Amino acid sequence: MDTPAVQNGINQTRFGVELDFACDLERLGELASRFVPSELDSEGEAFLATALGRNHTRWGYWAHRALTLFLSDFDANALLGVYPVFLLSTPGALRLLEAARPGGVAGARWLDIGAGSGDVTTRLAPLAETLQCSETSRHMARRLRRRGFPCWLGRVGEGEPGDPLLGEPPFDVVSLLNVIDRAPRPRSLLAAVANRLPPRGLLLLSTPLPFAPFFYDGSVTRDPQEKLNVSSERWEDAVGELWRNELAPLGLTLRALTRLPYLSGGDVQAPAYVLDDALLVCEKPG
Repeated sequence: MDTPAVQNGINQTRFGVELDFACDLERLGELASRFVPSELDSEGEAFLATALGRNHTRWGYWAHRALTLFLSDFDANALLGVYPVFLLSTPGALRLLEAARPGGVAGARWLDIGAGSGDVTTRLAPLAETLQCSETSRHMARRLRRRGFPCWLGRVGEGEPGDPLLGEPPFDVVSLLNVIDRAPRPRSLLAAVANRLPPRGLLLLSTPLPFAPFFYDGSVTRDPQEKLNVSSERWEDAVGELWRNELAPLGLTLRALTRLPYLSGGDVQAPAYVLDDALLVCEKPG
């Protein structure tokens, strides 16, 4: 008989939606000591209840389908105000940051790259002294500005004039939350962020696993121009590959790691959508 796997974190079912939080620590290997259990707290419960309680109309669904004939999903979502998302609550983010660094990041200057409509950014903002965003979708950038967030429109790390990553002083915290799986050059983006972090600066990186990347070129999806070496189907193996093959070579130190669902509001096809995310907090050595 196989030895039962050592678990950390408890899978949950809420409103009939299955949510993955558990991790096989033995399979995670040397990363196990950095694993921080997550759970769906009251903010997550409220989001999921609201998402499931929305009246998803067929008109909205077909309007979205029509827009994506000409626009990316991101632009269509922004124009229609659909598919709100939730990754982690403010207390959940604080708990993870405090596990990575006692005292958290009080007083930090924060850059949230690829902030979308700001649903996740809004929950991070109370933890920062100042928070700036970037977006490649002009419609998402407009929504961010309406929510009070300064937002630069363009691809970060490619040397464009005004790129906030290249400004001085460098940001204390940079977040890339569900971005590298939708970036055309994810390895170059990661390298640019790592190069610009100050000593003891933090990178918050999340991505769905198994890793299934593509990026939007208008309404068309294309394979990324750089392929990250993350191919395993099992969550623990894939997060290990992400760390060893892509993040550790950048000279970063892993401070905290968790598994949590990335929740999205639904439509007439499904009341909600769930992706299985890994979130890593990495530090640039001082």
